[in-house]
This record gives sequence, structure tokens and C-alpha cells, in this order.
Amino acid sequence: MAFGQKQEKPNIIFLMIDDCSAVEFSCYATPNHPPGNTTPVIDALAEEGIRFTTCWASPLCKPTRAMLMSGKYGARTGEYGNKLNTNDPNFAKKHTPMSKVLKDVGYETAISGKWHLPGHAGQEAYGLDAYSLLGGYFRPFEGDVVWDGLWFSWSQASKTFHDKAVIGSKRGQYPALYWNGCVIENGKLQPSDATTFAPDICQKFALDFVTRKRDKPFFLYYPMVLPHDPWFGTPDSSSPTGRTEPGFNEQIKRLEYYVDELIQTLKDADIYDNTIVFFTADNATLANGKGTCSELGVRVPLIVFGGPIKHRDVSDVMIDFTDMYPTVLEMAGIDVSHMKSLDGKSFKPVLEQKAYEGKGYVFSFLDMQRTVRTKDYMMDGSGGIWKCAPSGNLLDYKPLEESENTKEIRVSLEKLIEPYTLPTADQFGENRIQRATKKYVWPSLEWTTLEAFKNGDNWMYNDRRKRE
Repeated sequence: MAFGQKQEKPNIIFLMIDDCSAVEFSCYATPNHPPGNTTPVIDALAEEGIRFTTCWASPLCKPTRAMLMSGKYGARTGEYGNKLNTNDPNFAKKHTPMSKVLKDVGYETAISGKWHLPGHAGQEAYGLDAYSLLGGYFRPFEGDVVWDGLWFSWSQASKTFHDKAVIGSKRGQYPALYWNGCVIENGKLQPSDATTFAPDICQKFALDFVTRKRDKPFFLYYPMVLPHDPWFGTPDSSSPTGRTEPGFNEQIKRLEYYVDELIQTLKDADIYDNTIVFFTADNATLANGKGTCSELGVRVPLIVFGGPIKHRDVSDVMIDFTDMYPTVLEMAGIDVSHMKSLDGKSFKPVLEQKAYEGKGYVFSFLDMQRTVRTKDYMMDGSGGIWKCAPSGNLLDYKPLEESENTKEIRVSLEKLIEPYTLPTADQFGENRIQRATKKYVWPSLEWTTLEAFKNGDNWMYNDRRKRE
């Protein structure tokens, strides 16, 4: 039956990896700039489905996840960044998550991986039937959990140490994410020791979920922690240590293994033909843009594939993360026209090979900075103006010197984002605003972005990527 005709509701998987720029993947290479990795699995899926050249998240993880689950920018939710956010335990009641909307129309729902949203996954307002979540990101569970295993601190993420404490009780200390890692499934701590690689537990949960729910429509939100630092080695049965060498690229190989295993599981369960998969990331790679408010920090991969996607394409339609919410819901057959508070616009027509008129711009933000882009120009978080390239790769862009024409372009871009107001002292207090405000000259080319542009492909050879 052709996609778009009346049929059974599709299964939907939203697979979001962590800290990974689009330029890490071979399918996002440009003639002048090679990719950071060779990625045959993702490349093959991009060939099978639709690859978007421009998809914008936030420069950091928390505001991206809030946009995804609400379909709204931080100006509406108060989730502006990792520094300026409300961490409101009633977030899901105020901004109905896509998971709750899907559950209410009959979908089986689950999350596996990393949380980093306000509140916890067990809240009824999130509409999640089951979860398997890393304990290292706040409290994705209902009560106190004592973790007796490895811990770490973000000040030295690769230095783990043994401790026994209630998760969240020690400021600045978190249960390990990888080896001897902490995973909580539906309120229960999972067994873990020195041979346990925590992402394997989340992967098994994801595979079990899609297999068990094969006879019902399901929604799996899979915010995978890979390849977030620390870049430890990953499981390798052929190695005497049971692990690969450390490094970013080894984690890319492991996430490709997980994606391949997930797709094969869908095929073995005979449900791939009715499953739509969104593959993306929450922000750019660490040491190559993460935390930077510009195309450098917000451009992530977006590939949509699966049995219901009947055509192959590379699309230059510009997407940002608020657009995910209405698109996922519309793909499930849900009318979003009455949801007037959404900032996002559904790109379902693109997935159906139909005419589509996009928003004309994409927008992102981090705390006190904002960035916006049209097809032709991008304004970075310091007010610098860049001439864009069709590839979407910042290294193919051109920074513009200040001139009357540049000023006119900036005014036109600022006008587009007038409704998306900056955080105020009334919301967060003057001290938090001051701590979150970067000191830079406005307008000027954002220095991290400009430095990356000047350095070109050097980020691929950074020693940091090969060790931990």
C-alpha cells in the first residue's frame, strides 16, 4: 500500500545521538572537506531515505531536548540553556510532550538512553510506559536510588572513582556513563560491574521493546549517549582487555553497530516496513562547536528512513528542532492544526514527496545568545554575518566584513526572531543572567566559529579525539 494512503499507524523511532556534528558522517562530506569518520551504516541509510543538509538543534543538550518534546523555543518554555533554565518539575504538564500525545492516541511508548529533561520519566504527564535511563543525568526516576559503583565529575570526566551514595546527593558527582555504568529501568537499578558497558543495557532495552511491541504501534525515543565524552574504549571481544582503544572515532563505530543491530531487529520482527526512523543528534561535537551559538554548534545530521519512506532524496529544506514535534505527530496521523502555541512547522510533505513551503529560516539559542539563518545568510550569536553555502557546512561559508550591506542583512535577520525574546532578570534573577552572559563586542564574528573556519579540517586531527 502506498505511503500516504489509509493504513495502519506507523511505528516511530526517534534516535538522537549525543554531541555529534553532521560533518562526522561520510554522507555529509563536501568536495572540499572530508568527513570526520567513515560511516558505512549511516551512509547506507541516508541513501535509502531522505537526508537533510540543514538541521539545527541547540548548541547544548538540555534546550535541544526541551524543543524536541515541546515543539517550542526557549522563549516559550523558559528552557534557554544549561545555565538559564527553569528545571520546572511541571514542564510536561505545561508543554504536552510528543510522547504523551502519542500515548493518548494508542501508541506504546518508551525511552532509552539519556534523560536531561525537567521532571522525571515516570511522570504520567510524559506519557512514557517504560524507560531505561542512565543515572548520570539528574533523576530520571521516582525516588532515591543508591549507586555503589563508579562515579565521575565533569571537571575530570575520564577520572572515575568508586563510591556509594544516593544519586544526586553529592553536588558535582554522577554515576558512570560507560564502564561499570549506572542504568535505571522503570525505577529499578540494573546490575553492573567492571565488564558492564552501560549503553549496551540501553540498547538491549530498545531491542526488547520494539520486539515485544511488534503487534502494536509504538514510539521509541532513543536518546543514545554515544558519542558523548568521556571517549572511553567500547566493547571488543577480540581484544585482550575486552575493549577497543579509547577515542571519539571508536564511539562512532559503536553507535553504527547499535543502529545496524536495531534496523536488523526491526527487519527480523517483520516491522521495518511500517517503521519510520528519525536519526539526528542534539548538538555539535565536543571540540568542534559544542556550546557555540552558530551553524558550527547547532548543525546536526538528520536522516529519515524506514519502510514508509518511499523515495530517496537529499533535501535542502531547512529544519530546526521545533519542527520535529509537529512532524512526528503528523506522521502518526495526528492533526496539529489546533496546537497554536507551537513554534515548529511539520515537514511531513517533504517525507511524502509533496510540495512544501518551509519557514524560510531556522533559529537556535543558548542562554543569552541567539543565531538565525535563511538560505543565504546566517547571523551568529555575536551578531556576525556569514554568506551561506548550499552544503550547510560552515567551512564552505564566507564571513562578511562589516559594511552598510552587512548591517542591513543583520537587521532583516533580527526582525525574523523578534518574537523569541532573550531571558530576563525577572525570570532568572540578575546574578544568573550575569553569569550566563558572555563578554563580546556586538556585532562581531563569533570567535569560536571564526577560528574553526580558519582552521578548516584540522578538528579531525585533534589529539583529544584519540584519547580520554
